Amino acid sequence: MINSKINIIYEDFDKDSIILFFEKDGLNMCFTFGLYEFENEMEYWDIPTKLKKYNGKMGFVFDKNINRTDLEMEIARFIKHNDLGKLDF
Repeated sequence: MINSKINIIYEDFDKDSIILFFEKDGLNMCFTFGLYEFENEMEYWDIPTKLKKYNGKMGFVFDKNINRTDLEMEIARFIKHNDLGKLDF
């Protein structure tokens, strides 16, 4: 968990990738992240991702070799910059 209000769940997607799910109050926030151009933002920082469905939930797939500290810092920045922790559902 990076933000006290948004939970970030990591799971293996395939042998080369992980998938991250963003949840707040038990609700998936991936479409909300998409509305704020999350994929484009991560691409800008050279952390490419794609929105995918996995086990019935939407999440963002990243390469397993990505530096997790860099990834978490960029996600935290994205959440803060867009005030996503303040959104109510």
